[in-house]
Amino acid sequence: MIQDDPQVKYVVTSDIPPESQVHYTPEPQHPRRDLIGWLGSGALAVWAVVKYGLLFAFKIPALTTLISAVISVGAWSLLLGPWAAVALVAMIFVHEMGHVVEIRRQGMQATAPIFIPFLGAAIFQRSHPTDALKQAQIGIAGPIAGTIGASVAFLFYTTTHSPIFLVAAWFGFFLNLINLIPAGMLDGGWILAPVSRWLLVAGYGLIAVGVFVLHAFSVLLLVIALLGLPQLIARFRAGESPYYTSVPDSAKWALGLSWLGLVLYLGYMTLQAESLVTAIPR
Repeated sequence: MIQDDPQVKYVVTSDIPPESQVHYTPEPQHPRRDLIGWLGSGALAVWAVVKYGLLFAFKIPALTTLISAVISVGAWSLLLGPWAAVALVAMIFVHEMGHVVEIRRQGMQATAPIFIPFLGAAIFQRSHPTDALKQAQIGIAGPIAGTIGASVAFLFYTTTHSPIFLVAAWFGFFLNLINLIPAGMLDGGWILAPVSRWLLVAGYGLIAVGVFVLHAFSVLLLVIALLGLPQLIARFRAGESPYYTSVPDSAKWALGLSWLGLVLYLGYMTLQAESLVTAIPR
């Protein structure tokens, strides 16, 4: 039988023979020691919550996406204000999910987008396409999804006249247009790489025109161009690789025309949305 006295530290049962039973007297209570014990237990509890909470967050992609999105919204809010920050992050999310859906459609694994404040978002995949056509399909899926998302936001603006939808549409049109530049790690580079390696050189020419002629200097654009140089060099070195030569001419034409159609539509809609945004009363 278990004794109910809370001051007894050890349990004595009647199943143990009397000669084998060992009795212990209660320990005296020390308030200071109890306080230290409570503080130590509290510290361990906080550490456990932090440690396993972070492990839980980073092992569940959806939760990681949510946390990184909230952080990114907070960061962008410092520059754009809260609602514009939400609109921007939403458009980035739609774009990146286009890539994720296509990657998973091809039977590969990919994480949900992980947002990086002031830079955008990234997705991670454990395997990669076996030819340039599949990689191009992944590349163009993002701008297609982003274009649809921006167009829906613009449609909402025309029916509700809410400025936040117009801002979201402008962000979507502009960001997806920039992503179609065929240079560096931008989507345009992946889309047009199987079409022609010289189109990647033209992409760097567009960046040069933007920087030196239009004076549209951007540190981020410069970083993208520099980081993309190894990819440009690798494309020329692998010119006769089956990775590129296996892409049929019909697919090259489809990619090229799809890219051109997106550029024309996004360019026009960016100008339309920008003209409306500048007319919004401040």
